[in-house]
Amino acid sequence: MKKLMALTLMIVCAMGLIGCKKEETHSIRITVPAGSTEEFVFSDEEISPINNEITISAGDGLGDTAVVLEPVEAKEENVYEPTYLTPGMPVEMEAEKGAWFKIGISLRNDSDTDKVVYVEVKGVEVRIE
Repeated sequence: MKKLMALTLMIVCAMGLIGCKKEETHSIRITVPAGSTEEFVFSDEEISPINNEITISAGDGLGDTAVVLEPVEAKEENVYEPTYLTPGMPVEMEAEKGAWFKIGISLRNDSDTDKVVYVEVKGVEVRIE
């Protein structure tokens, strides 16, 4: 009987630890082409919210900008408005759970070389287009 209780206790503890898994942060790369004057430039990677909310923060090479989600595969027809993003101040955005999106940023590139920047995203799964 003691062995059964010990085994049950171990299983309960293991399940508790699995539930405390730390939410992973993903670094999403966005390449702004040389000479780009587009309003928004989008990532090649696609994200899917694990819940109905994601957290986006500025990563390497990214200053103040607007960030927007572009639906790739979604069941609901929602309009996602751009949100202002400042380094050091993450933004939380509501998004359809299980849908797939590209992340877009508003950044022009007047130079003659591509510019690579990153956004950090929590609460998502990631796939490459």
